[in-house]
Amino acid sequence: MIDGTLETIDGRPALRFERRLAHPVDRVWRAVTEPAELARWFVAPVAWTPALGETFGAEGQSGEITALDAPHRLAWTWGDERYTFELGADGDGCRLVFIHVFDGRHGPAAQHAAGWEAYFDRLDAHLAGGALSEQHAHSSIGELHELYAARFDADPAPGRRTIAGMGFRDLTLDDDDDDDAGDGARLRLHRRYRHPVERVWRAISDPDELAHWFPSDEPMQIVASDPPRRLVATWFGDELSFELRPEGTGCVLVFTHTFADRDTAARTAAGWDRCFARLDAQLAGRPMSEPESLALWLAVHDRYAERFGVDPEIGRSAYAAHPAT
Repeated sequence: MIDGTLETIDGRPALRFERRLAHPVDRVWRAVTEPAELARWFVAPVAWTPALGETFGAEGQSGEITALDAPHRLAWTWGDERYTFELGADGDGCRLVFIHVFDGRHGPAAQHAAGWEAYFDRLDAHLAGGALSEQHAHSSIGELHELYAARFDADPAPGRRTIAGMGFRDLTLDDDDDDDAGDGARLRLHRRYRHPVERVWRAISDPDELAHWFPSDEPMQIVASDPPRRLVATWFGDELSFELRPEGTGCVLVFTHTFADRDTAARTAAGWDRCFARLDAQLAGRPMSEPESLALWLAVHDRYAERFGVDPEIGRSAYAAHPAT
C-alpha cells in the first residue's frame, strides 16, 4: 500500500522508495530524466539536459547533476537536499529506486513520504498513457500521511497542520440554484483512498468504526444501503450520501450532505473536514480523538467562510459552545 522507508545516509534522514514498474528501463529513464516528461508528473519543472556536472535552477534553488549513468542512475542536489533515481531491469519491466536525503526543517518525514507517493501515482498514470492531476493525486495525502506517521512512529501533528491547510482538498458547495442541489445547499467531497472499497465501506457503515470518526452528537439513520458501493442516511433530518467505486487497488469516495440553511455551510463543511481527517487516521490504524481534530477547526472554518461568502461568526459561536473545545 505504501513503499517508502526511512533511513539514515551520512547522518541525515533519507526516504527510500522501491517500486516495480511494468515498463522497460529505457521508457522509465525518459520519464524520470527528460524535462518534458517530468513536467507531466514530477514535483516541479526541471531545466536540465541532464549532463554530469550541469547546474540548474528550480523553484528559487540551485542544483547540480552529481552522477549520471544512463539509463540506470541519475543523482542531483537541489539546495541542501540530495536525490537519486536508480533503474534496473526486472523481467519485462524494471525496478525503480528513488532516494531523497532531506532536511527535517522543511517538513517531517511522514509528510515528505506522503507527497512522494502522490507524485509516483502521477508517474504511474503517465507511464500508462494517461494523466493524473496534482490535485487529484494529492486528495489521498491525509490517509498517506497517517500511514507513514504510523510506520515511522512519528508525531502526526505537524503534518496534520500542513495538510489541513491544503484548500484544494476542501469540500465544495453546490448552491440552492444548482439543479443538482435540489432544495437547499449541498456539500460534496471527492476523495481517493489507498484502501480498497471493502475497507472504506466498513469504516462508513460499521458502528464501532463510525465511533472513531463520525460526529458524536447524533448518529446517522441509514435509509438505503447497497454494500459496498452506496449508503444513504439521514442526520439531524438532512440527507447524507456515500458512494464508493474502485480505482486501481484503492477506491474513490464521493460524499454529499444536503441541508437547508446555506448560512451554516462553512460551519458544516469545517465539521466534515475534521471528521474526514479522523477517518484518514482511523484507516491508518491510529485513531485521532475529537479534541485533536477540532484543534484545527477554526482555521479550516474561516477558509470555508471566506470561500462560501458566509458570516464566520455563525461557525465561531458554535465552536465556542462545542463541548469538545
